[in-house]
Amino acid sequence: MSALVIKAWRADTKPIDDRNTFVSITGREGGLIAWLLSLMGVDPTTTIRVGLERVEFTSASLAGTESRMVPLQSVCSTYYGYHKPWKAAASFMALFAFLGFSFAAPSAHSAGDGFSFTTFAVTTCIGVVLALIYYFLNRTLTLGFVEHSGAVCAIRFKRSVIENVDIDEQQARSVCTIVQRLIEAKEKRALQSARN
Repeated sequence: MSALVIKAWRADTKPIDDRNTFVSITGREGGLIAWLLSLMGVDPTTTIRVGLERVEFTSASLAGTESRMVPLQSVCSTYYGYHKPWKAAASFMALFAFLGFSFAAPSAHSAGDGFSFTTFAVTTCIGVVLALIYYFLNRTLTLGFVEHSGAVCAIRFKRSVIENVDIDEQQARSVCTIVQRLIEAKEKRALQSARN
């Protein structure tokens, strides 16, 4: 599954709506066309909602909707991960430095060393700017839940430039902590009702 851009991210230790939802995360496909579709109300989105009783995964597309509801007591663990594409960004810089050197070498023979250095510097600077843009727009955050059956439900998110939503590791950790506390509270309620 490709990374979704974050459209909305709400998580709190207290319910965030009247349905006792503690976590609500919505992502959409990336790109300008997907954003324009979302403005028209025809946006394919993926949503995670965590409440007192269940974890809901809903995926909506132009073809329809698919939902998966997992009882909270069936979730045995949560996890998150954060991927930083520094290798790809470094490759961009190296490629543009190589191109700059390739363009500068032939011109050094004909125009002098000053022009060749300028060509190398400009091309390398373009590579650095593109590498930084690529790095900041392609950092991905993975948030997932593992069921007792071994099934893994995970969604990858990346920064949304249009909605201006960026999520970091701390916020993902917070979601995992909230879910773990909800699971523990549900288990305590089940134990207390079994004793009574």
